[in-house]
Amino acid sequence: MSDLIIEKLLEKRDSYLTIIKHLSFELMMDLTDIEIKEIKEVEKNTLDQLKSIQQEIAEILSQNQS
Repeated sequence: MSDLIIEKLLEKRDSYLTIIKHLSFELMMDLTDIEIKEIKEVEKNTLDQLKSIQQEIAEILSQNQS
């Protein structure tokens, strides 16, 4: 059961990593200050979600080892 949960979390993680990659690419474009600010905010929120997923995965793996 936990393997399925970890697999879903890893899929989510991969999705967030793709979002980060696209946001980084967008920041290379000629953007207004407002657009840059919005992208940075989305980037921050996405990184927060990534950290949360990594913590969840670590907790599940540590429980499985016990």
